[in-house]
Amino acid sequence: MSRANALKAPLQAWLAERRQDRRDCAEHSKALHYAWDADAAVMLVDYSPLLGIECLHAVSHWASGFATLRYAEGLFETACIRDLWLPFQRDHEDSAFRHWFATLPEHLAAALERLPARRYALAALAQRSQAVRDLILSNVRLCFLLHHWAETQGWSEPQLIEIAGRKQTEILSALGLPPYRRVLRLIAKLRISEFDAYEVDRLLRVLRQEATCNALVHEPELSLRLVKIIEDYPWMAGRPLQRLLCEASNRTLREWINDSLRMGGEAALRELRRCDRPSQVRRLHERLIVEQIEQDGNHRRRFDASGHILAFPPAPFTDTASIQAITTPDALQLETQLMRHCVASYTDRVYDGQYAVYKVLEPERLTLGLSLRHGGVALDQLKGVSNRAPSPEAQAAVEYWLHEQLKVGRS
Repeated sequence: MSRANALKAPLQAWLAERRQDRRDCAEHSKALHYAWDADAAVMLVDYSPLLGIECLHAVSHWASGFATLRYAEGLFETACIRDLWLPFQRDHEDSAFRHWFATLPEHLAAALERLPARRYALAALAQRSQAVRDLILSNVRLCFLLHHWAETQGWSEPQLIEIAGRKQTEILSALGLPPYRRVLRLIAKLRISEFDAYEVDRLLRVLRQEATCNALVHEPELSLRLVKIIEDYPWMAGRPLQRLLCEASNRTLREWINDSLRMGGEAALRELRRCDRPSQVRRLHERLIVEQIEQDGNHRRRFDASGHILAFPPAPFTDTASIQAITTPDALQLETQLMRHCVASYTDRVYDGQYAVYKVLEPERLTLGLSLRHGGVALDQLKGVSNRAPSPEAQAAVEYWLHEQLKVGRS
């Protein structure tokens, strides 16, 4: 008898029972309903209250590979357990679910519970492959990364299983990572529950840099926050500034770092590598602003074939009496001198169509920076003299102006 046929009988019986229950009950719960068929060792799940259509699933126990059959819109068809979004928890409130979940080997379930996703997919794969099962028990984080990469690359199940059976350093090579035990030690420190599919791609990009891995090897743990910082600032790995950014969400410190790099280039980078306190970054930032103010701005200009200074690309929104676009590099340099901040360092980004700068005249004097990406416009910075924050009234007025401009653009 096929697995689908073995599941069909208990699913048909429960379908009839659930229909009767719905006729007998005036009020319908929006929760899932579970049942455990001990004779067939099958869990039955009724999704109908959530979906608004009759939809039920039967899932076999772990030893039979989590075979899954679905009934929906009058049809029985095979399904996949990973598509059911079932909770992965031993202490579930429903006893029927607990009976079914208990068919997983306890040590396997305990290892998979650490993962943010792919738990049932890996559990089913472990039932079919001793190599996958051994890798889960020895290094569940590495197995998670391998399964993610296999799907990304379109590997077949036999390919994945063959690689899972290799030495762990060889698995690193298959993932494009440096094949060293220190990288395995880093992976063992992953706070893996924080990494969804998108963040795993980010993690792999960071770990592929051998110098980064060497710099991070003594970190007590690898959090998503740390990985994001290192992706943005690879040169910061293992340095004091990495710790400062990890300890607290400090937007101002990030702005100082980014502005300093834009203004000072390689020379600023060398100084930032030596910084171990926010005050040092602030002083570097202030010194570079003074240098920006004192420059004449000639080196920022771009010229056409006739030698004439090029204006900036058109700003996204037309001027008003109180908010006006800055349209030339010389005007942007003047804004830096008047407002005593580093907005002139954005000249290249404005020329390249990635940024727009406006001067705000009312309700107070400010400089507005807009980020331009993928056809969208977002408020990036709004600063007063010497980078002072705007008043709440001025912030609200500029945000209202931007909202109205975006609304006109959509109409």
